[in-house]
Amino acid sequence: MTERTILALGGNAFASPGKPLTMARQFEFAKLVFQSLSPLLIDHRELVISHGNGPQVGHMLIRVEEALGKAYAVPLEVCVAESEGELGYVIIQTLHNVLNEWRQHRPIASILTQVVVDQKDSAFESPTKPIGPFYTDEQADEVRQRGFPLREETGRGFRRVVPSPYPREIVDVDVIESLLRAGVLVVAAGGGGIPVIRDGEQMRGVEAVVDKDLTSALLGELIDARLMLILTDVPCAYQDFNTPNQSPIGRIGIAEAQQLLNEGHFAEGSMKPKIEAAIQFSRRSGCRTIICNVDILDQALNGLAGTIIEQTEKKV
Repeated sequence: MTERTILALGGNAFASPGKPLTMARQFEFAKLVFQSLSPLLIDHRELVISHGNGPQVGHMLIRVEEALGKAYAVPLEVCVAESEGELGYVIIQTLHNVLNEWRQHRPIASILTQVVVDQKDSAFESPTKPIGPFYTDEQADEVRQRGFPLREETGRGFRRVVPSPYPREIVDVDVIESLLRAGVLVVAAGGGGIPVIRDGEQMRGVEAVVDKDLTSALLGELIDARLMLILTDVPCAYQDFNTPNQSPIGRIGIAEAQQLLNEGHFAEGSMKPKIEAAIQFSRRSGCRTIICNVDILDQALNGLAGTIIEQTEKKV
């Protein structure tokens, strides 16, 4: 029996670096990605696909800015929900088309996923996640007057920064579990999910962005998935990345991964949350996380490539 699997795709899987983001290109790149994922799609494993949404939410925020005074304002968590709907549509249609080409037939569903965060999370006091368009000095002053914190990126201008609280609960986990048991291929937790807080017996959205990989790890724990596959644009994680001492990380244990994390080998907003998510997911017995790109997927699934993090302690 194949392993119940969480597949986490980056938002850039649907965008071409250096080229304008369009709906047509999102479909084109989704097809390229899923055509490369036949090992996961044709064995009828129980599979959840999560995805990033950074480029898409950035464009939505541009639309919101341009429409101020002309249309009703859209808060950030609603932009996250809209991006879940947009990319969910791209993914399920592309999957249907690719599976039909392979003469494979399988029900597919995309779930708008609410993720509970703690309103006392320190992230709300210190927003750090950059999102949306870049602003000039003059534009930045206007944005600040509306109460939004900004961060300057050298040579590029200012960007809005928002809280990125830790995911605590996935509201829709029972629905996802039921769909998996019914043989449905599920798309969920897009963009890290829609951040909400509990207010007594009620829920309400909050302006924040939850990390996609951390939400994927939590979802994997809740549905007892055995494998988390984080697809990125590099073949593996590296020690001393982008330095003369750069070296690939192969199969390692939880303790070694934590040590490398503590030593600062992984960049914020890039590989660091992936390693954090891998540690969280793989701490359960018999579970492992693979970090790789699509080019070496077959080898990585067979333990011959990529970064593999599991409980078994091995040297880096």
